[in-house]
Amino acid sequence: MANAYPYIISNNKIGPILGKIRSAAKPERLSQKLLKTWGFAASNDRAIIGVLKDLGFLTEAGAPTEYYDRLRDTTDWPYVLGERIKDLYADLYAIDTNIHTLPDNEVKGAISRVTGKDTKSVARYHSTFKSLATLAKFDGKGLRPAKSAAVDGLDKAVAEPQGSTSHESKPRQPEHARATQYHYNIQIHLPSTTDISVYHAIFRSLRDNLNL
Repeated sequence: MANAYPYIISNNKIGPILGKIRSAAKPERLSQKLLKTWGFAASNDRAIIGVLKDLGFLTEAGAPTEYYDRLRDTTDWPYVLGERIKDLYADLYAIDTNIHTLPDNEVKGAISRVTGKDTKSVARYHSTFKSLATLAKFDGKGLRPAKSAAVDGLDKAVAEPQGSTSHESKPRQPEHARATQYHYNIQIHLPSTTDISVYHAIFRSLRDNLNL
């Protein structure tokens, strides 16, 4: 069980410092001198190094870890921050898996029971915890950007063999429209006669036998 948590007095600097980590080049070591170069020269700002170490973003020597790389990702950083918060404050999350959503007095009570520290220390731990949790995302969704529709379309095109028919091609004709159809042409050679009754007899026979 934890008997102390890291804290920084200037909690309003946590967000800007994390933002600088994303925009600045990855250092070999994050030092007080580098913080000053970044524009965080106040003595209280130095404590962020200890917070980042306890969260696992820096080694004890101040060198960036693999989590630091994710912290620099403009999409992933709030998710890895949420993961590291849950790890550092595991004893608090054992009490309530959504403790970052609870009222301040309940969170302070949990910190007090876990650490056994005095009211002043608990208040400092809580302020830093709350500042970190406000910046983080805890739902674990989309740790990396989803592929765009354009990329999906490209993948699909690559997967299809050459000569394959696109699903967006012209719809096929209905079966009945493509069925073979037969047409008959009947030629009648009429006899040469002046007796009209002969023609009447011929056409009557055609009508009766061909169902015209």
